[in-house]
Amino acid sequence: MPILDKIKSIFIVPDENASAAQSENSNPETLATQTNDNPPKSEVSGQPNEKFLEILAGVLEKNNLPGFDYFEYRKAVQSIAKLHTMDEATQYKTAYAAAQSMNVSHESLISSANKYLSLLEVEETNFNQSANNYLNQQLASKKSEETQLQDQVQKITQQIEELKAKLETDKTRLTNLQEELGSVSRKVEANKANFKASYQNIVEEIRTDIQKMEKYLK
Repeated sequence: MPILDKIKSIFIVPDENASAAQSENSNPETLATQTNDNPPKSEVSGQPNEKFLEILAGVLEKNNLPGFDYFEYRKAVQSIAKLHTMDEATQYKTAYAAAQSMNVSHESLISSANKYLSLLEVEETNFNQSANNYLNQQLASKKSEETQLQDQVQKITQQIEELKAKLETDKTRLTNLQEELGSVSRKVEANKANFKASYQNIVEEIRTDIQKMEKYLK
C-alpha cells in the first residue's frame, strides 16, 4: 500500500454510504461554483474529501519523522482495536508498551503528534487564505460584471422609454396624416367636380352660341 494510502487509512474509515456524495463534492470546480452561485447563509457541514485527504496526507508524508512516532503508534492502536478484546485505555497502553520496547517515550509520541498538528494548522491557514483569495477574485469579477450589466440595463430601459414616447408621437402623427389625407382627397374630388361643372357650363354656353350664330348669321 502506498504511503499516502497508509497515512489516510489510519485516520479515515471508509464509508460506502458517503461515497456518492464524496464523488460529487470532490470536484473543486463544483465546490467553487456552489460557493459563488449560491453563497451559504450559515456554515456548511462538510465531510472527508478524497482530493483534500490526498493533499493533507502528502504534507504529513513529506514531514514524516523517521522511526516509531505518532503515526506508527496510532496504527498499532488501530490494529489492537480491531481485535475487540480490550477497552480503549488498554488499547492505548498495550500499543505504548510496544513503543517502549523500541525506547519510545510517551513524551516523544505526544511531541510528534503536536508537530503534525502544527503542520496541518499551517496547511489549513494556507488553504483558507487561498480559498478566500479565490472567492474575493470571483466576487470582484462578478461585481464588475454586475455593475456593467446594471448600466447597460439602465441605458436600454431609457432607450425603451424614449422609443415608447416616439412611438406614441408617431402614432399620433400617423392618425393626423390619415385625417389630412382624407381631407385632401375630399378637397381634390370636390375641386375636380367643380372644375367639371364649370367646364361643362362654359362649353355649353359656347356650343349654344355656335348654334345660334349658325342659325342667325346665314
